[in-house]
Amino acid sequence: MHAPRPLAATLALALALASFATVAAPASPIAAATPAAPAALEAGTDAIFARWNRGDSPGCGVAVFRDGAIAFQKGYGQANLELSAPIGADTVFDIGSTSKQFTAAALLLLERDGKLSLDDDVRKYVPELPDYGQTITLRQLLQHTSGLRDYLDVQLLAGVAYDDYSSDRQTLDLLAKQKALNFAPGSEFVYSNTGYFLAAEIVKRVAGKPLAQFAHERIFAPLGMRDTLFRDDHTLPVRGRASAYTRAGGAAGEAPDGIARFRIDMPNWDQVGDGAVLTTLADLQRWDENFYRPVVGDADFLARLQQPGRLADGTRLDYALGLFVDSHRGLKTVSHDGAWGGYRAQLLRFPERHLSVATLCNLDSTDPESLALRVADLWLGLPPEPAARRAPRPTVNTAPAAMQRWAGVYRNPATGSLRRIEWDEGALSLHAFGDTYPMRPVGKDEFEVDDAPVAALSFRDPGRGRPRVAVQLADGKRTEFPELQVAQPDAAALAAYAGDYRCDELGRDYRFSAIDGALHRADACSGPARLQPLERDRFLLGSLNFRFQRDAAGAIDGVSMDVGRVRDLRCQRR
Repeated sequence: MHAPRPLAATLALALALASFATVAAPASPIAAATPAAPAALEAGTDAIFARWNRGDSPGCGVAVFRDGAIAFQKGYGQANLELSAPIGADTVFDIGSTSKQFTAAALLLLERDGKLSLDDDVRKYVPELPDYGQTITLRQLLQHTSGLRDYLDVQLLAGVAYDDYSSDRQTLDLLAKQKALNFAPGSEFVYSNTGYFLAAEIVKRVAGKPLAQFAHERIFAPLGMRDTLFRDDHTLPVRGRASAYTRAGGAAGEAPDGIARFRIDMPNWDQVGDGAVLTTLADLQRWDENFYRPVVGDADFLARLQQPGRLADGTRLDYALGLFVDSHRGLKTVSHDGAWGGYRAQLLRFPERHLSVATLCNLDSTDPESLALRVADLWLGLPPEPAARRAPRPTVNTAPAAMQRWAGVYRNPATGSLRRIEWDEGALSLHAFGDTYPMRPVGKDEFEVDDAPVAALSFRDPGRGRPRVAVQLADGKRTEFPELQVAQPDAAALAAYAGDYRCDELGRDYRFSAIDGALHRADACSGPARLQPLERDRFLLGSLNFRFQRDAAGAIDGVSMDVGRVRDLRCQRR
């Protein structure tokens, strides 16, 4: 599983059979450096993970696989805060969407058995899905080009919280109710967990056994991955499993032992395919080495698993079958990250160097992808890379009025993504990516955003009636977000939106009420949730966009919702 978060940028890169260790690898654009001494490599890795190497924090396990063996393996932080159990060599982690490569491998094995084709229509195996008038192939499921809405977002919209129990049957029933696609199959790449959930269902129906059993028999057991499984029952005890955590609100160290800074974050959903593999660093090495010396499949099988896909118009993707195919500093990479609850994971392979890095963490604020890249640079002996960000600039005293003036909502004209800037208790904060980040003034109309995907924000006011602009610096790129002219609906306008709306595709109603001069959505768990007005007929609640629809006479007769990987899900006024 992969909770919505920013995806890797696309880059066209094919894998040839020369990627395997059994064939001579091509010369790398970066010449191999003389490896550092083992002690220096260990000390350098320790420094990368030092912030989590403590007795009152969750952390990470990291391993380096080189030339068919584990060259380094170590744990930093606690696997379980309640038991003071440190992360060790045999700690089991949920690897989230890093699991997808195993699901893709299962479908490829069934294709080799002659039981299906990746070019088959998904409705051949899952006829419960609606007929959208266009064929959706199994390959499109695996390459995130199907157009199907992401079931994670759909279930959340339907009122299924991560703490609730959720089953395969429940998810299939919801998917069967979806009346529209996000886009025509094959026309776009939009990451969607639905494809891999359905792939698991197809394995069960074609092989006559659950994916968990099939993967054990055909992948995990042959490779000796004794501590690896698809966990399709959240009540199943798993020996050695790390608990997962998220940071709690409030000041650090609010309890004597410090652990009250964290909350357990382990969802109760039982779906597999898009995620739910539990494994260890040592077992991942056995799978990783299979790409060089195949036990499961052969060279052709592994090449197909790593062959990047294409859109219908021929555009090449950086996504193959459950794997991103990319590059880092001139070196080919094959990888996939994962995020589920408080678990975070990355398995990163450099096939030209026969070196891989696995980083498995149990804290949601960690970034295993960047950590793995830093470890890889160290162990590959690459020269230090120029920092993507500038060194932190000192905070400067700024008049409140000079900061408060930039509060507002800004939109990327190319993608439609929003950056909401709020003023509260004498400070600005950025609301984006499903989270909130403090903004620290570092210059005239300039702010740094610590621990966020955005490095810095600056603002300018062109004047002459033109919209103000927020300039975002992220990943070394500058992007301009013009400010939206936010509507200010009066009491009569708000009353026109109030009422009940039936969402057949979700099997639930949404209720909106005008309270104290604002529109609110009813929430049985947390009470009314205040919506922020955007343009006319459009409101925002976190990352959820509501667009109210009008009939020919101009009266409100429905509302559509856009969030994450769900587009234009419509509800009718009752």
